[in-house]
Amino acid sequence: MKTWKKLKILQSVHHKCLLFLLFLITVIHMVSWNSRSFTDWYRLHVFPIWTSLIGRMSGLFTGSVGEILIVAGIFLALAEAVLLTVSVLSRGRFLRRRSFHLRLICWIFVYIYATETLNCYVMYHATTVEEQFFDSGADYGRQELIEAYTQVVTKANELSARVKRNADKAPVYDGSKEELYAQCIRAMRAQGEVYPYLAGYYPDPKPIRASHFMSQQYLLGIYFPFTMEANYNTVMYPVNMPATICHEYSHLKGVILEDEANYFGFAACIESEDPYLQYSGYLSVLGYLARQVRQSVPEEIRKTLAAANEQVCKDDVFLTEEQWEQVEKKAILSTDTVNQATNVFLETNLTMNGIEDGMNSYSRVVRLVICYYAQKMK
Repeated sequence: MKTWKKLKILQSVHHKCLLFLLFLITVIHMVSWNSRSFTDWYRLHVFPIWTSLIGRMSGLFTGSVGEILIVAGIFLALAEAVLLTVSVLSRGRFLRRRSFHLRLICWIFVYIYATETLNCYVMYHATTVEEQFFDSGADYGRQELIEAYTQVVTKANELSARVKRNADKAPVYDGSKEELYAQCIRAMRAQGEVYPYLAGYYPDPKPIRASHFMSQQYLLGIYFPFTMEANYNTVMYPVNMPATICHEYSHLKGVILEDEANYFGFAACIESEDPYLQYSGYLSVLGYLARQVRQSVPEEIRKTLAAANEQVCKDDVFLTEEQWEQVEKKAILSTDTVNQATNVFLETNLTMNGIEDGMNSYSRVVRLVICYYAQKMK
């Protein structure tokens, strides 16, 4: 009888702890929606604790812990589905013996909910980089767009001849992978002197094992809030890597908006002393600017503007044709199906967190690049 009472008390404490954590996390999320000052304070003072603590733990492993956990989660979900079916068929007798498994699932859910909220969703409501560091009221027009585009094209053309290339004329980094990581970390820490929330600890980025599948999603990199890891696609065209790593590093510092992460990938790389990082940075925004120029500038004016040279056009790609062939050979599902599913997920995630224009928000990096150059010219 005493043992039964102790179990009842433990179960009660367990349930109360779960409910309290869920309530606390939900309150923090709700406050972030309604108070930018709280969210800015949280990003600057509290969020770095999670980056340092969870990031250092994940950093003990060379591979992506988040990727392993996702695969493990899929197998766990399948196993639980089988066990639940068995329980139903056994009229609940088996279910009564599975209290430990159910508690484990509850805690896994709470951990995912907590890390997704505290390490991602909350920061969607922070003050934007334009509001905090640029003139957000400035009315930039066609001339400012042309000036920013010209700067980027000119520098990209110049750097295309300076970077080291392999036998296939693809740009390659003149150093080890570890040296490239160190350069990216150095570039991001330099940005921390201007943008305080970018200062501090950075773990090494993690290569994704399933990069061929990642390529089908048209993803260069991905940030895992539950393991605090910046992950990158190993299949992508190599010169994309520095800007991608810096983009994902900005997420590790609480910059969740994609246009801002694009901006910091650009700014960190072009302000680096390394030509390879600089080239990667300019290429990372060239497509966005070129698209906006095509949409906003009359053809007769476009003909007079600087144009990307042949080598830059070849380097400004996600994957080469040969890389796409390799991806398709290893594909289990069609690329169209995978890409559409990914787009639906990303669009839903963004709109649910208050980003009304969804994936179109990525292209808002154009305005940030214009702000960058406008400020430099003052």
